[in-house]
Amino acid sequence: MESTPSNAFYAKALQKSFSRIFDDSSKKRHSFLIPVLPSLPPKIDTSFVQSHTLTPSPYFKDEYVTLDGKTVAIKGTEVTCKEGFRYPRSVQVLGRETCYNDNFDSYQLILVSCPLVGEIRNTPYSITSLKTKDRLAIARRRITDHKKFIASHLDSKCVPLYTGALQLFIEHFRQNYVIVKGFVDDAAKKCNEKCKSALEKVFRERNIDRAYYLELLVATECLVLFSLHGKIFKGICTLHTEEDTMLAAFTHKFRNENPKTELGVRKDLKFTPDRAVARLQELNSRGCAHPLAKLCCLYDTQEAISSGIEGGEVLAADDMLPLFAYVIVLSGDQSWYSNLEYLRHFSPESKALSAIDAGKLGYQLASYQAAVDLLRGLAADQKKAADLPPPEQQPSPSSPASGHERTSTTSDTEQQRRSSIRQGGSSARSRALRRMQRRQMEMRKKDQAKKSARGSHRYALADVDKALREIGISRRKPERKPKECEEGRGSLIQALMASKGAVLAGKNTAR
Repeated sequence: MESTPSNAFYAKALQKSFSRIFDDSSKKRHSFLIPVLPSLPPKIDTSFVQSHTLTPSPYFKDEYVTLDGKTVAIKGTEVTCKEGFRYPRSVQVLGRETCYNDNFDSYQLILVSCPLVGEIRNTPYSITSLKTKDRLAIARRRITDHKKFIASHLDSKCVPLYTGALQLFIEHFRQNYVIVKGFVDDAAKKCNEKCKSALEKVFRERNIDRAYYLELLVATECLVLFSLHGKIFKGICTLHTEEDTMLAAFTHKFRNENPKTELGVRKDLKFTPDRAVARLQELNSRGCAHPLAKLCCLYDTQEAISSGIEGGEVLAADDMLPLFAYVIVLSGDQSWYSNLEYLRHFSPESKALSAIDAGKLGYQLASYQAAVDLLRGLAADQKKAADLPPPEQQPSPSSPASGHERTSTTSDTEQQRRSSIRQGGSSARSRALRRMQRRQMEMRKKDQAKKSARGSHRYALADVDKALREIGISRRKPERKPKECEEGRGSLIQALMASKGAVLAGKNTAR
Protein backbone atom coordinates (compact mmCIF):
# COMPACT_ATOMS: atom_id res chain seq x y z
CA MET A 1 0.00 0.00 0.00
CA GLU A 2 1.12 3.59 -0.62
CA SER A 3 2.85 5.00 2.40
CA THR A 4 0.88 8.23 2.82
CA PRO A 5 0.19 10.37 5.89
CA SER A 6 -3.55 9.88 5.35
CA ASN A 7 -3.26 6.17 5.98
CA ALA A 8 -1.54 6.57 9.34
CA PHE A 9 -3.71 9.53 10.38
CA TYR A 10 -7.05 7.89 9.72
CA ALA A 11 -5.95 4.48 11.06
CA LYS A 12 -4.83 6.08 14.33
CA ALA A 13 -8.08 8.05 14.51
CA LEU A 14 -10.03 4.80 14.14
CA GLN A 15 -8.03 3.06 16.88
CA LYS A 16 -8.21 5.94 19.36
CA SER A 17 -11.47 7.83 18.84
CA PHE A 18 -13.57 4.93 17.52
CA SER A 19 -11.87 2.02 19.23
CA ARG A 20 -15.07 0.05 19.82
CA ILE A 21 -16.03 0.05 16.13
CA PHE A 22 -12.45 -0.68 15.06
CA ASP A 23 -11.95 -3.58 17.51
CA ASP A 24 -15.29 -5.24 16.72
CA SER A 25 -14.86 -4.87 12.95
CA SER A 26 -11.25 -6.05 12.89
CA LYS A 27 -12.21 -9.17 14.84
CA LYS A 28 -14.93 -9.85 12.26
CA ARG A 29 -12.40 -9.29 9.45
CA HIS A 30 -14.20 -6.31 7.98
CA SER A 31 -12.56 -3.92 5.49
CA PHE A 32 -11.90 -0.23 6.13
CA LEU A 33 -11.95 2.49 3.45
CA ILE A 34 -9.28 5.12 4.17
CA PRO A 35 -9.78 8.46 2.32
CA VAL A 36 -6.62 10.46 1.58
CA LEU A 37 -5.85 13.15 4.14
CA PRO A 38 -6.61 16.35 2.10
CA SER A 39 -10.10 15.10 1.20
CA LEU A 40 -11.25 14.37 4.76
CA PRO A 41 -14.08 16.58 6.11
CA PRO A 42 -13.40 18.91 9.08
CA LYS A 43 -15.33 16.67 11.46
CA ILE A 44 -15.33 12.86 11.53
CA ASP A 45 -18.20 11.28 13.48
CA THR A 46 -19.54 7.80 14.08
CA SER A 47 -21.79 7.92 11.03
CA PHE A 48 -18.81 8.73 8.80
CA VAL A 49 -16.79 5.78 10.16
CA GLN A 50 -19.74 3.39 9.77
CA SER A 51 -20.18 4.44 6.12
CA HIS A 52 -16.52 3.51 5.45
CA THR A 53 -16.50 0.15 7.23
CA LEU A 54 -17.45 -2.72 4.87
CA THR A 55 -18.74 -6.25 5.37
CA PRO A 56 -19.04 -8.70 2.43
CA SER A 57 -22.54 -8.96 0.94
CA PRO A 58 -24.17 -12.37 1.55
CA TYR A 59 -25.86 -12.21 -1.86
CA PHE A 60 -23.56 -10.73 -4.52
CA LYS A 61 -19.89 -11.03 -5.31
CA ASP A 62 -17.82 -7.81 -5.25
CA GLU A 63 -20.53 -6.06 -3.24
CA TYR A 64 -20.26 -4.90 0.37
CA VAL A 65 -22.62 -3.53 3.03
CA THR A 66 -21.54 -0.72 5.36
CA LEU A 67 -22.25 -0.78 9.08
CA ASP A 68 -25.12 1.71 8.59
CA GLY A 69 -26.81 -0.39 5.88
CA LYS A 70 -25.52 1.19 2.64
CA THR A 71 -24.35 -0.88 -0.34
CA VAL A 72 -21.13 -0.41 -2.34
CA ALA A 73 -19.41 -2.34 -5.12
CA ILE A 74 -15.65 -2.69 -5.61
CA LYS A 75 -14.54 -3.65 -9.11
CA GLY A 76 -10.87 -3.31 -9.96
CA THR A 77 -9.70 0.15 -8.95
CA GLU A 78 -13.12 1.72 -8.47
CA VAL A 79 -15.50 1.88 -5.50
CA THR A 80 -19.10 2.66 -6.53
CA CYS A 81 -21.90 3.74 -4.19
CA LYS A 82 -25.07 1.79 -5.04
CA GLU A 83 -27.85 2.04 -2.44
CA GLY A 84 -28.54 4.18 0.62
CA PHE A 85 -26.36 7.17 -0.36
CA ARG A 86 -27.91 10.59 -0.81
CA TYR A 87 -25.25 11.59 -3.35
CA PRO A 88 -23.76 8.43 -4.93
CA ARG A 89 -20.11 8.64 -5.96
CA SER A 90 -17.48 6.57 -7.70
CA VAL A 91 -14.01 6.93 -6.20
CA GLN A 92 -10.59 5.54 -7.06
CA VAL A 93 -8.83 2.76 -5.17
CA LEU A 94 -5.23 3.92 -4.66
CA GLY A 95 -3.92 0.92 -2.78
CA ARG A 96 -4.62 -1.96 -0.38
CA GLU A 97 -2.91 -3.28 2.73
CA THR A 98 -3.57 -6.43 4.75
CA CYS A 99 -3.31 -6.01 8.53
CA TYR A 100 -3.74 -8.37 11.49
CA ASN A 101 -5.43 -7.95 14.85
CA ASP A 102 -4.31 -9.35 18.22
CA ASN A 103 -5.74 -12.76 17.34
CA PHE A 104 -3.84 -12.74 14.03
CA ASP A 105 -7.09 -12.42 12.07
CA SER A 106 -6.55 -10.45 8.84
CA TYR A 107 -8.50 -7.39 7.72
CA GLN A 108 -7.96 -4.93 4.88
CA LEU A 109 -7.28 -1.21 4.69
CA ILE A 110 -8.28 0.27 1.30
CA LEU A 111 -6.94 3.72 0.44
CA VAL A 112 -9.42 5.73 -1.70
CA SER A 113 -9.20 9.14 -3.42
CA CYS A 114 -12.03 10.79 -1.41
CA PRO A 115 -14.81 9.96 1.10
CA LEU A 116 -18.04 8.24 0.08
CA VAL A 117 -20.18 10.63 2.15
CA GLY A 118 -19.95 14.16 3.41
CA GLU A 119 -18.06 17.17 2.12
CA ILE A 120 -15.00 16.81 -0.10
CA ARG A 121 -12.57 19.51 1.01
CA ASN A 122 -9.78 18.86 -1.49
CA THR A 123 -8.09 15.99 -3.27
CA PRO A 124 -4.70 15.81 -4.98
CA TYR A 125 -6.22 13.58 -7.65
CA SER A 126 -8.07 14.72 -10.75
CA ILE A 127 -11.63 15.75 -10.05
CA THR A 128 -12.70 13.99 -13.26
CA SER A 129 -12.18 10.69 -11.52
CA LEU A 130 -15.08 11.55 -9.18
CA LYS A 131 -18.46 10.81 -10.76
CA THR A 132 -20.66 12.72 -8.34
CA LYS A 133 -24.38 12.36 -9.04
CA ASP A 134 -25.69 15.24 -7.01
CA ARG A 135 -29.04 16.20 -8.55
CA LEU A 136 -28.60 19.73 -7.20
CA ALA A 137 -25.18 20.17 -8.80
CA ILE A 138 -26.44 22.97 -11.08
CA ALA A 139 -28.33 24.72 -8.29
CA ARG A 140 -25.21 24.62 -6.08
CA ARG A 141 -23.04 26.45 -8.60
CA ARG A 142 -21.21 29.46 -7.26
CA ILE A 143 -21.47 32.83 -8.97
CA THR A 144 -18.10 32.29 -10.67
CA ASP A 145 -19.36 28.95 -12.00
CA HIS A 146 -22.51 30.62 -13.39
CA LYS A 147 -20.34 33.21 -15.14
CA LYS A 148 -18.12 30.52 -16.67
CA PHE A 149 -21.16 28.53 -17.82
CA ILE A 150 -22.71 31.54 -19.55
CA ALA A 151 -19.40 32.64 -21.11
CA SER A 152 -18.76 29.14 -22.47
CA HIS A 153 -22.08 29.17 -24.34
CA LEU A 154 -21.94 32.69 -25.78
CA ASP A 155 -20.07 33.88 -28.83
CA SER A 156 -17.30 36.35 -28.17
CA LYS A 157 -19.24 38.99 -30.11
CA CYS A 158 -22.36 38.50 -27.98
CA VAL A 159 -20.68 38.75 -24.58
CA PRO A 160 -20.42 42.61 -24.54
CA LEU A 161 -24.06 42.91 -25.67
CA TYR A 162 -25.23 40.52 -22.94
CA THR A 163 -23.16 41.94 -20.07
CA GLY A 164 -23.79 45.55 -21.13
CA ALA A 165 -27.57 45.16 -21.05
CA LEU A 166 -27.49 43.52 -17.61
CA GLN A 167 -25.03 46.01 -16.14
CA LEU A 168 -27.12 48.94 -17.36
CA PHE A 169 -30.24 47.46 -15.73
CA ILE A 170 -28.40 46.75 -12.44
CA GLU A 171 -27.14 50.34 -12.18
CA HIS A 172 -30.56 51.74 -13.07
CA PHE A 173 -32.25 49.52 -10.44
CA ARG A 174 -29.80 50.52 -7.72
CA GLN A 175 -30.23 54.24 -8.31
CA ASN A 176 -33.93 54.56 -9.13
CA TYR A 177 -35.89 51.67 -7.60
CA VAL A 178 -37.38 51.70 -4.11
CA ILE A 179 -38.80 48.57 -2.49
CA VAL A 180 -42.36 49.51 -1.48
CA LYS A 181 -44.83 47.30 0.35
CA GLY A 182 -47.34 45.79 -2.04
CA PHE A 183 -45.06 46.23 -5.06
CA VAL A 184 -42.30 43.72 -4.31
CA ASP A 185 -43.73 41.33 -6.87
CA ASP A 186 -43.46 44.05 -9.52
CA ALA A 187 -39.73 44.36 -8.84
CA ALA A 188 -39.34 40.59 -9.15
CA LYS A 189 -41.19 40.57 -12.49
CA LYS A 190 -39.01 43.43 -13.72
CA CYS A 191 -35.82 41.48 -12.96
CA ASN A 192 -37.17 38.34 -14.61
CA GLU A 193 -38.27 40.20 -17.74
CA LYS A 194 -34.89 41.93 -18.06
CA CYS A 195 -33.03 38.60 -17.82
CA LYS A 196 -35.27 37.14 -20.51
CA SER A 197 -34.80 40.13 -22.80
CA ALA A 198 -31.00 39.95 -22.42
CA LEU A 199 -31.04 36.30 -23.50
CA GLU A 200 -33.41 37.01 -26.37
CA LYS A 201 -31.02 39.62 -27.73
CA VAL A 202 -28.18 37.12 -27.75
CA PHE A 203 -30.11 34.12 -29.11
CA ARG A 204 -32.42 36.02 -31.43
CA GLU A 205 -31.17 34.19 -34.54
CA ARG A 206 -30.56 30.81 -32.89
CA ASN A 207 -33.05 28.07 -32.08
CA ILE A 208 -32.01 26.64 -28.71
CA ASP A 209 -33.49 23.83 -26.65
CA ARG A 210 -36.07 24.87 -24.05
CA ALA A 211 -34.30 23.16 -21.12
CA TYR A 212 -30.99 24.70 -22.21
CA TYR A 213 -32.61 28.15 -22.37
CA LEU A 214 -34.11 27.74 -18.86
CA GLU A 215 -30.71 26.75 -17.46
CA LEU A 216 -29.20 29.91 -18.97
CA LEU A 217 -32.11 31.93 -17.56
CA VAL A 218 -31.50 30.56 -14.04
CA ALA A 219 -27.80 31.42 -14.28
CA THR A 220 -28.64 34.95 -15.50
CA GLU A 221 -31.14 35.52 -12.68
CA CYS A 222 -28.56 34.35 -10.13
CA LEU A 223 -26.04 36.91 -11.46
CA VAL A 224 -28.56 39.78 -11.45
CA LEU A 225 -30.07 39.01 -8.03
CA PHE A 226 -26.62 38.46 -6.52
CA SER A 227 -25.63 41.96 -7.70
CA LEU A 228 -28.87 43.45 -6.35
CA HIS A 229 -29.04 41.43 -3.13
CA GLY A 230 -28.00 44.31 -0.89
CA LYS A 231 -30.63 46.60 -2.38
CA ILE A 232 -33.54 44.14 -2.53
CA PHE A 233 -33.06 42.13 0.65
CA LYS A 234 -32.30 45.20 2.75
CA GLY A 235 -35.47 46.84 1.44
CA ILE A 236 -37.58 43.78 2.29
CA CYS A 237 -36.07 43.65 5.80
CA THR A 238 -37.03 47.32 6.26
CA LEU A 239 -40.62 46.58 5.21
CA HIS A 240 -40.97 43.66 7.63
CA THR A 241 -39.01 44.93 10.61
CA GLU A 242 -42.00 44.45 12.91
CA GLU A 243 -42.53 40.79 11.93
CA ASP A 244 -38.81 39.99 12.22
CA THR A 245 -38.55 41.68 15.63
CA MET A 246 -41.59 39.81 16.94
CA LEU A 247 -40.19 36.45 15.77
CA ALA A 248 -36.72 37.22 17.13
CA ALA A 249 -38.10 38.13 20.56
CA PHE A 250 -40.33 35.07 20.62
CA THR A 251 -37.61 32.61 19.57
CA HIS A 252 -35.15 34.09 22.07
CA LYS A 253 -37.62 33.63 24.91
CA PHE A 254 -38.93 30.33 23.58
CA ARG A 255 -35.40 28.89 23.40
CA ASN A 256 -35.08 29.07 27.20
CA GLU A 257 -38.34 27.19 27.77
CA ASN A 258 -39.17 23.70 26.47
CA PRO A 259 -39.56 24.27 22.70
CA LYS A 260 -39.60 20.58 21.76
CA THR A 261 -42.71 19.87 23.79
CA GLU A 262 -44.48 23.09 22.81
CA LEU A 263 -43.82 22.52 19.09
CA GLY A 264 -45.06 18.94 19.22
CA VAL A 265 -41.82 17.03 18.60
CA ARG A 266 -42.34 13.35 19.29
CA LYS A 267 -40.86 12.27 22.60
CA ASP A 268 -39.43 9.03 21.18
CA LEU A 269 -37.32 10.87 18.56
CA LYS A 270 -33.66 11.27 19.52
CA PHE A 271 -32.44 14.23 17.49
CA THR A 272 -29.04 15.94 17.31
CA PRO A 273 -29.60 19.44 15.87
CA ASP A 274 -25.99 20.70 15.69
CA ARG A 275 -25.38 20.18 11.96
CA ALA A 276 -28.81 21.47 10.95
CA VAL A 277 -28.43 24.59 13.11
CA ALA A 278 -24.93 25.28 11.75
CA ARG A 279 -26.19 25.05 8.16
CA LEU A 280 -29.29 27.18 8.74
CA GLN A 281 -27.22 29.91 10.38
CA GLU A 282 -25.58 30.42 6.95
CA LEU A 283 -28.90 31.59 5.44
CA ASN A 284 -27.78 35.25 5.48
CA SER A 285 -24.11 34.61 4.71
CA ARG A 286 -22.22 35.77 1.64
CA GLY A 287 -22.58 32.35 0.08
CA CYS A 288 -26.41 32.63 0.24
CA ALA A 289 -26.78 36.00 -1.46
CA HIS A 290 -29.34 34.93 -4.06
CA PRO A 291 -32.59 32.90 -3.89
CA LEU A 292 -31.23 29.63 -5.33
CA ALA A 293 -28.42 29.52 -2.76
CA LYS A 294 -30.91 30.17 0.05
CA LEU A 295 -33.15 27.34 -1.20
CA CYS A 296 -30.14 24.99 -1.25
CA CYS A 297 -29.38 26.06 2.33
CA LEU A 298 -32.92 25.12 3.39
CA TYR A 299 -32.60 21.80 1.55
CA ASP A 300 -29.30 21.00 3.30
CA THR A 301 -30.88 21.93 6.63
CA GLN A 302 -33.71 19.47 6.09
CA GLU A 303 -31.23 16.79 5.03
CA ALA A 304 -29.20 17.46 8.18
CA ILE A 305 -32.37 17.11 10.25
CA SER A 306 -33.04 13.71 8.66
CA SER A 307 -29.47 12.54 9.23
CA GLY A 308 -29.57 13.83 12.83
CA ILE A 309 -32.27 11.31 13.80
CA GLU A 310 -30.77 8.38 15.66
CA GLY A 311 -31.73 5.02 14.24
CA GLY A 312 -32.07 6.26 10.65
CA GLU A 313 -35.87 6.65 10.85
CA VAL A 314 -37.46 8.21 7.76
CA LEU A 315 -39.46 11.23 8.89
CA ALA A 316 -42.96 12.02 7.68
CA ALA A 317 -44.05 15.59 6.96
CA ASP A 318 -45.90 15.79 10.31
CA ASP A 319 -42.65 15.01 12.13
CA MET A 320 -40.42 17.19 9.94
CA LEU A 321 -42.43 20.39 10.46
CA PRO A 322 -41.97 20.72 14.27
CA LEU A 323 -38.30 19.71 13.95
CA PHE A 324 -37.74 22.37 11.29
CA ALA A 325 -39.38 24.97 13.55
CA TYR A 326 -37.24 23.73 16.46
CA VAL A 327 -34.04 24.24 14.41
CA ILE A 328 -35.21 27.78 13.52
CA VAL A 329 -35.68 28.53 17.23
CA LEU A 330 -32.14 27.31 17.99
CA SER A 331 -30.56 29.23 15.09
CA GLY A 332 -31.10 32.71 16.53
CA ASP A 333 -32.25 35.80 14.67
CA GLN A 334 -31.88 35.37 10.89
CA SER A 335 -34.66 37.70 9.64
CA TRP A 336 -36.92 34.70 9.17
CA TYR A 337 -39.97 36.49 7.82
CA SER A 338 -37.98 38.73 5.48
CA ASN A 339 -36.22 35.68 4.06
CA LEU A 340 -39.60 34.05 3.49
CA GLU A 341 -40.93 37.09 1.62
CA TYR A 342 -37.71 37.34 -0.41
CA LEU A 343 -37.92 33.71 -1.49
CA ARG A 344 -41.65 33.89 -2.22
CA HIS A 345 -41.18 36.74 -4.69
CA PHE A 346 -37.72 36.14 -6.21
CA SER A 347 -37.32 32.34 -6.36
CA PRO A 348 -36.98 30.85 -9.86
CA GLU A 349 -40.14 29.61 -11.53
CA SER A 350 -41.09 25.94 -11.09
CA LYS A 351 -40.39 25.22 -14.77
CA ALA A 352 -36.89 26.60 -14.44
CA LEU A 353 -36.24 24.57 -11.27
CA SER A 354 -37.42 21.40 -13.02
CA ALA A 355 -35.13 22.13 -15.98
CA ILE A 356 -32.06 22.08 -13.70
CA ASP A 357 -33.27 19.01 -11.73
CA ALA A 358 -34.05 21.13 -8.67
CA GLY A 359 -37.83 20.78 -8.52
CA LYS A 360 -37.55 19.52 -4.93
CA LEU A 361 -36.46 23.02 -3.83
CA GLY A 362 -40.04 24.22 -4.24
CA TYR A 363 -41.05 21.77 -1.50
CA GLN A 364 -38.31 23.18 0.75
CA LEU A 365 -39.80 26.65 0.40
CA ALA A 366 -43.25 25.32 1.34
CA SER A 367 -41.78 23.53 4.40
CA TYR A 368 -39.95 26.68 5.47
CA GLN A 369 -43.12 28.77 5.10
CA ALA A 370 -45.10 26.25 7.19
CA ALA A 371 -42.46 26.34 9.95
CA VAL A 372 -42.38 30.16 10.03
CA ASP A 373 -46.19 30.33 10.07
CA LEU A 374 -46.25 27.86 12.97
CA LEU A 375 -43.88 30.03 15.01
CA ARG A 376 -45.79 33.21 14.12
CA GLY A 377 -49.03 31.59 15.28
CA LEU A 378 -47.47 30.59 18.59
CA ALA A 379 -46.03 34.10 19.02
CA ALA A 380 -49.45 35.66 18.36
CA ASP A 381 -51.11 33.31 20.86
CA GLN A 382 -48.50 34.17 23.47
CA LYS A 383 -48.97 37.90 22.90
CA LYS A 384 -52.75 37.55 23.12
CA ALA A 385 -52.42 35.63 26.39
CA ALA A 386 -50.08 38.33 27.77
CA ASP A 387 -52.61 41.08 26.93
CA LEU A 388 -55.38 39.40 28.96
CA PRO A 389 -56.06 40.88 32.44
CA PRO A 390 -54.79 38.93 35.45
CA PRO A 391 -57.18 36.38 37.02
CA GLU A 392 -58.08 38.65 39.95
CA GLN A 393 -59.32 41.35 37.54
CA GLN A 394 -61.40 38.98 35.42
CA PRO A 395 -65.16 38.74 36.22
CA SER A 396 -65.91 36.03 38.74
CA PRO A 397 -68.47 33.29 38.06
CA SER A 398 -70.76 34.88 40.71
CA SER A 399 -71.07 38.18 38.77
CA PRO A 400 -74.59 39.15 37.66
CA ALA A 401 -75.53 37.09 34.67
CA SER A 402 -78.41 34.95 33.64
CA GLY A 403 -78.40 31.28 34.42
CA HIS A 404 -78.39 30.46 30.72
CA GLU A 405 -75.19 32.50 30.14
CA ARG A 406 -73.39 30.89 33.08
CA THR A 407 -74.33 27.41 31.93
CA SER A 408 -73.25 28.15 28.35
CA THR A 409 -69.88 29.56 29.47
CA THR A 410 -69.23 26.64 31.78
CA SER A 411 -70.10 24.07 29.10
CA ASP A 412 -67.88 25.80 26.50
CA THR A 413 -64.95 25.86 28.92
CA GLU A 414 -65.44 22.21 29.78
CA GLN A 415 -65.59 21.27 26.08
CA GLN A 416 -62.32 23.13 25.39
CA ARG A 417 -60.61 21.49 28.35
CA ARG A 418 -61.70 18.00 27.29
CA SER A 419 -60.68 18.74 23.70
CA SER A 420 -57.21 19.84 24.86
CA ILE A 421 -56.72 16.66 26.88
CA ARG A 422 -58.05 14.45 24.10
CA GLN A 423 -55.78 15.99 21.43
CA GLY A 424 -52.52 15.60 23.29
CA GLY A 425 -51.94 18.83 25.20
CA SER A 426 -50.03 21.70 23.59
CA SER A 427 -48.51 20.15 20.47
CA ALA A 428 -48.46 22.15 17.25
CA ARG A 429 -51.12 19.98 15.65
CA SER A 430 -53.48 20.19 18.62
CA ARG A 431 -53.03 23.96 18.80
CA ALA A 432 -54.08 24.28 15.18
CA LEU A 433 -57.08 22.03 15.79
CA ARG A 434 -58.13 24.02 18.82
CA ARG A 435 -57.91 27.28 16.90
CA MET A 436 -60.09 25.77 14.18
CA GLN A 437 -62.63 24.54 16.71
CA ARG A 438 -62.78 27.98 18.35
CA ARG A 439 -63.52 29.59 14.99
CA GLN A 440 -66.25 27.03 14.28
CA MET A 441 -67.76 27.62 17.73
CA GLU A 442 -67.77 31.39 17.17
CA MET A 443 -69.46 30.94 13.77
CA ARG A 444 -72.12 28.68 15.33
CA LYS A 445 -72.79 31.27 18.03
CA LYS A 446 -73.20 34.01 15.41
CA ASP A 447 -75.63 31.86 13.41
CA GLN A 448 -77.66 31.11 16.54
CA ALA A 449 -77.77 34.82 17.41
CA LYS A 450 -79.05 35.69 13.91
CA LYS A 451 -81.72 32.98 14.07
CA SER A 452 -82.88 34.06 17.51
CA ALA A 453 -83.04 37.69 16.33
CA ARG A 454 -85.22 36.71 13.36
CA GLY A 455 -87.43 34.58 15.60
CA SER A 456 -87.92 37.34 18.18
CA HIS A 457 -88.84 39.81 15.41
CA ARG A 458 -91.48 37.43 14.07
CA TYR A 459 -92.93 36.85 17.54
CA ALA A 460 -93.00 40.62 18.18
CA LEU A 461 -95.05 41.20 15.02
CA ALA A 462 -97.53 38.50 16.09
CA ASP A 463 -97.99 40.21 19.49
CA VAL A 464 -98.64 43.58 17.76
CA ASP A 465 -101.31 42.03 15.51
CA LYS A 466 -103.03 40.46 18.49
CA ALA A 467 -103.10 43.74 20.41
CA LEU A 468 -104.51 45.65 17.40
CA ARG A 469 -107.27 43.11 16.88
CA GLU A 470 -108.31 43.41 20.54
CA ILE A 471 -109.02 47.14 20.10
CA GLY A 472 -110.78 46.65 16.76
CA ILE A 473 -107.91 47.58 14.44
CA SER A 474 -106.20 45.04 12.24
CA ARG A 475 -102.73 45.74 10.84
CA ARG A 476 -103.17 42.97 8.30
CA LYS A 477 -106.21 42.19 6.20
CA PRO A 478 -108.06 39.14 7.50
CA GLU A 479 -107.89 36.12 5.31
CA ARG A 480 -111.11 35.16 3.50
CA LYS A 481 -112.62 31.79 3.81
CA PRO A 482 -113.01 29.79 0.61
CA LYS A 483 -116.84 30.06 0.65
CA GLU A 484 -116.78 33.82 1.07
CA CYS A 485 -114.31 34.08 -1.76
CA GLU A 486 -116.66 32.13 -4.03
CA GLU A 487 -119.64 34.35 -3.04
CA GLY A 488 -117.62 37.53 -3.66
CA ARG A 489 -116.52 36.20 -7.00
CA GLY A 490 -120.14 35.42 -8.00
CA SER A 491 -121.43 38.88 -7.03
CA LEU A 492 -118.62 40.51 -9.00
CA ILE A 493 -119.51 38.53 -12.14
CA GLN A 494 -123.23 39.42 -11.76
CA ALA A 495 -122.38 43.12 -11.44
CA LEU A 496 -120.23 43.01 -14.57
CA MET A 497 -123.03 41.27 -16.51
CA ALA A 498 -125.57 43.88 -15.37
CA SER A 499 -123.33 46.79 -16.42
CA LYS A 500 -122.78 45.14 -19.81
CA GLY A 501 -126.58 44.78 -20.31
CA ALA A 502 -127.13 48.45 -19.43
CA VAL A 503 -124.51 49.54 -21.96
CA LEU A 504 -126.08 47.44 -24.71
CA ALA A 505 -129.57 48.74 -23.88
CA GLY A 506 -128.31 52.34 -24.15
CA LYS A 507 -126.83 51.69 -27.58
CA ASN A 508 -130.12 50.19 -28.86
CA THR A 509 -132.12 53.22 -27.62
CA ALA A 510 -129.72 55.60 -29.39
CA ARG A 511 -130.32 53.84 -32.69
